[in-house]
Amino acid sequence: MKVLVIIFEQLIPISGGGTPRISNVIKSFVKKSCKVYVASAIGIEKEKAMGVLGCIDLLPLLNVSRISPKKFIKYLYAYPVNILKAVNYAKKIKPDLIVYHNSVAGLGGIIGKNFRTCTVLDLTDLLFEYLQDYSTKRWMRLLQIVGRWTERRVLSKSDRIITISESMRRILKGYGIDTKKVDVICDGVDTVVFKPFKEKKLRQKFGKNARNVISFQGVIDPQDGPEIIVGASKTVLKKHPDTIFWIIGDGAAVPSLKQEVLKYGLSDKFYFSGWVKQEEVAEYISASDIGLVILPDILSARGRVTLKEFEYWACGVPVIVPRLPALEEVVDEGKTGLFYKPGDAESLTRKINLLIEDKKLRESMGENGMKMVKEKFEWQKLTDEFVRRCENYVNERE
Repeated sequence: MKVLVIIFEQLIPISGGGTPRISNVIKSFVKKSCKVYVASAIGIEKEKAMGVLGCIDLLPLLNVSRISPKKFIKYLYAYPVNILKAVNYAKKIKPDLIVYHNSVAGLGGIIGKNFRTCTVLDLTDLLFEYLQDYSTKRWMRLLQIVGRWTERRVLSKSDRIITISESMRRILKGYGIDTKKVDVICDGVDTVVFKPFKEKKLRQKFGKNARNVISFQGVIDPQDGPEIIVGASKTVLKKHPDTIFWIIGDGAAVPSLKQEVLKYGLSDKFYFSGWVKQEEVAEYISASDIGLVILPDILSARGRVTLKEFEYWACGVPVIVPRLPALEEVVDEGKTGLFYKPGDAESLTRKINLLIEDKKLRESMGENGMKMVKEKFEWQKLTDEFVRRCENYVNERE
C-alpha cells in the first residue's frame, strides 16, 4: 500500500503538538511494509529525516515555530504555500491512502486526492475554534471565519476521521458529521523517552532547596489561560512557602506570565526554563512532585486530550487537570489525578495543597499513572491500531 502522510508541523526533530503521534504513525506504516511518503516541515537534512522515519521520500514544507509570538501572521504565508506543495506532491505520487494531521494539512490532501485514494483526517484539535480567545484583532476574526469554513469542509470531505476522544466525536456530531465515519484512538506517550529519572540534578540546580516542585510544561499559549498558575501560587505559597513552580517550555504567553510573577514579587518562586528538548522535559518532570494541565472551558478544549498528562504519568508524577469531558475519559480521579474547576484559581489551589500535604496519595497516583500508560497509552500500541484501521478503510473501498 502506498501511503502519503501530511503534517505542517516540524516532524524531525519532534516539535510537540501532533508530531509525536504522527512520527509513530509513520513508523507503524513502515513496519507493515507500506511504501510511505511524507510531507512535513523538518529541522534537519532531508536524508537524515528520511532515515529516522524510514520513509521512501520526504517533501520538506515551510516551518513556523509553534512558540513564535507572530506565528499566526507567518501561517498566512506558509500554509497556502504548503497546501499547494502537498497538492502537487499527492498528484505526483498517486497514493492509495492519504493521512493528514488536522484540518489545514487536510485541505492539501483532499484537493490532491484522486478517485481511488482514501483520505483519513487525524483530528486532535479544532484549530479555528480558539482564535477568538487568542486575539480580538479584526483580521484574526476574519481568519477565524475563513478557517472555520475550511475546517468544516475538510471534516465533511474526508473519507474517514480518527480523533482522540469520544468527546471530540460528539462535537463532530454537532457539526453534522456522520459519526459512523469517526473512530477514536487516544493520544499517548513514548515510555522509552518519558520515564522516571533516579537522579534529581535539575531539582538541585533549579529547585532552590524547595520541598515541593510544581511543574507545567509544553507550548504555553495565551488562549489556554496559564495565568491561573500565578493566581493559585499566591495562595499556595502562603501555606507552603517552601514551594517552587517550574514553567517548562516556551510560547506566546511566557512574557506576560513573567510580568505577572514580577508584579506579585514571586520571581524567586518561579523558574522559567525556556524551550528544551523532549528528553530534557522528561528529566524536569521526574524532578517535580506534581504536574499541571491548564485548559479553559471552551469548545476547542472540551474534546482535547493533551500529551501532558501522559508524559507526567510516564515519569511517575501525579496530575491536576481541569474537569473537561475529554480529560475525564483518561483521568481516574483519586487514582491517577485530581480535577479542578477550569479557570478557577481557588479550586486549583485546593487541589495543589491537597497533594502537597498527602505524600502517600501523590506517590500512589504517580505509580498508578505510570502503570496505566504502559498498559493502555504506549504510542506504538496506539499507532499500530491506527494503521490497522487505515488498512481496513482502504480495503473497504476496493
